[in-house]
Amino acid sequence: MTDSILAAGDANGHDDHHDPEPGSEPRSGAATAEPLSAEPTHRAADARSGALFAAGAAVLFGSAYVATAFQLRSFSPLAGAFWRSLLALIVLAGILAVGALPAAPATPAGVSRVGRFVRLAILGVFGGLVFLVGMNLAVGLAGATITSFVAGLYAILAAVLGWLLLGERLSRFALAGFALALVGTALLAELDPGSPSVPGLVAGLVAALSFALYLVFTRRWSRRYGLAGPIIALANFAAGSAGLLGFLAVTNATSILPVAPAPGALIALAWLVLASVVGQLFVIASVRRIDARRSSTFLLFNPITATILSALLLSERLAPIQLAGGGLVLLGMAMSSGLLVRGRR
Repeated sequence: MTDSILAAGDANGHDDHHDPEPGSEPRSGAATAEPLSAEPTHRAADARSGALFAAGAAVLFGSAYVATAFQLRSFSPLAGAFWRSLLALIVLAGILAVGALPAAPATPAGVSRVGRFVRLAILGVFGGLVFLVGMNLAVGLAGATITSFVAGLYAILAAVLGWLLLGERLSRFALAGFALALVGTALLAELDPGSPSVPGLVAGLVAALSFALYLVFTRRWSRRYGLAGPIIALANFAAGSAGLLGFLAVTNATSILPVAPAPGALIALAWLVLASVVGQLFVIASVRRIDARRSSTFLLFNPITATILSALLLSERLAPIQLAGGGLVLLGMAMSSGLLVRGRR
């Protein structure tokens, strides 16, 4: 998910490209004229490319809900999550091994390696294992479209949990967005506790809550323990693959390798690996150019992308009351991210 590195990106030295203070005077002299005139152009180019990277990541992550639906035609939800995590782990580890991404920072002074590893493991469980299992179960039970809206609530839940657990400021606007999103979730279930989509909604909410906890803990630990974004993403994939392999080996080993998987399911798995790894790389590139709060506004593309692709590729259609619920969820996400507040300034 897009926010999976946003918190770590800013916590590890992200430069927000601050503008010069109002009233400051440029130095005179021909030697300084060119850099001063080029600086705004450079910042504008960074802002544009950063926004494109963030939007690209959001679209990739949104497409993953639809790809998961295709993958589940041949894989069980748990086996599908296992193979997605394992292959993404291998690809990302290879990228790190060849030095294509910055090396992980050294363990900060006064921090034990054991403490650092334990926190990485916790982040991996919440951001990888539990989230992927919940998302796959939700897609299988409720469909890709509904899951994209419900699982996307993690951004709002993270704001609330940040207030409860870290004492972060929670504006009334963000709190209203949370309330709207809850109403929207109820509408997605068509206000019927007996609706067939309710178990999927519950699984999606578990995934959203797990990823929200992951984001909160990432904000708390990334700077203090020197946890860079790529290493956290690696921990997510490692925890997901190791945890699911152990569970499936004990409970249902035969489901790990499906018999004669459909070509479409294998193509979907390949796309999921691509979306997982390239999406993370896009997020890293984005947070190096624009601030995390601005990047987070592109989360709105996740459910929009999933809804469009689900209609085109899966023939999924939401009832009018569910469309209204999805709209409320999007509005709640926009309010909690501060997008509407910035738009009014």
